[in-house]
Amino acid sequence: MLSLDRDDLEDGLEEAKSNNLAADLGKLDLNGQPGPLAAVVGVPGRSSRLGLDIGPPISPVQSWSAEPSLTSTIYIVGIEKAQLYPDIIYAHSSIPDTIILALPSPKIDSWAYKDALMKLVATIRPLMDVSTRILLKPGSNRHIDLVIESADKDDSLSPAIEALPRSADEVGSRKSIIPIALLLLCSFSLDNVVQVDALTKGGISNVLLSLVALWPDSNPPRAALKRVNEVLLGRVDR
Repeated sequence: MLSLDRDDLEDGLEEAKSNNLAADLGKLDLNGQPGPLAAVVGVPGRSSRLGLDIGPPISPVQSWSAEPSLTSTIYIVGIEKAQLYPDIIYAHSSIPDTIILALPSPKIDSWAYKDALMKLVATIRPLMDVSTRILLKPGSNRHIDLVIESADKDDSLSPAIEALPRSADEVGSRKSIIPIALLLLCSFSLDNVVQVDALTKGGISNVLLSLVALWPDSNPPRAALKRVNEVLLGRVDR
C-alpha cells in the first residue's frame, strides 16, 4: 500500500480487503455475545483528537476519549450540485462549535469537491490548538436548510440540529466522511503521529488503510482520494 500511486489506492484497498481484512474478519466470534459498540470511535485510536460517528466498526472498540466541551462537530452533507449550496461552509452564531459542510460529489463535480476540501481546512485551521477535538457526523440537507432558515434568529439551534435525522444511507455516509477524516488527520496530525511537515503519498496511504480497516465498506471513490491527495500534497494537476 505504501508504494502505490494515489490513482492506484482504490485497487490496492480492494486487494487488502479481500486478503488481510478477510482474515481479520474470520477471527471474529460472530456467534458469541458481541461486546459493547462505541457510539463514537476515535481514529485511528481512542486517544486521537478526531472522532467519527459513522456506525460501529467491524469489531468492538473503546469509546472515544474526548471531552464534549472541547469538541467541535462537523456535519457532512453530500450534495449533487455545488450550485444548490454555494457557501459550502454553514454555521450559526448560536452553535459556534458546530459547522455543516455541503460536500459536492467528487465524481460529478470534482473541482467543487476539491474547493470544499480547501475551504474546510482553511475554516478549521484558525481554530486548531493542542486541546481541539473534532467530531465528524453524517448530516442531511435539512441541517443546512435549518441553519439558513435561522440565520436571522438568536435562538439556540443546538437541540434542533442534534434532533434532525441522519442520512438513511449509512454506507454512503461513511464513504463521504472517510476522505474528510483522512484530510483532517493528515492536515493537523490529530492523532499526534502523522508528521504533517514530512507528508508523503505513502504516509497518506497508511492513514487511509487504518481507517478502511475499521469500516471495510467505507472504501472511498477514486475521485475523492485523488482530490484529497492533491490538497494534502499541494498538487494542482488534473
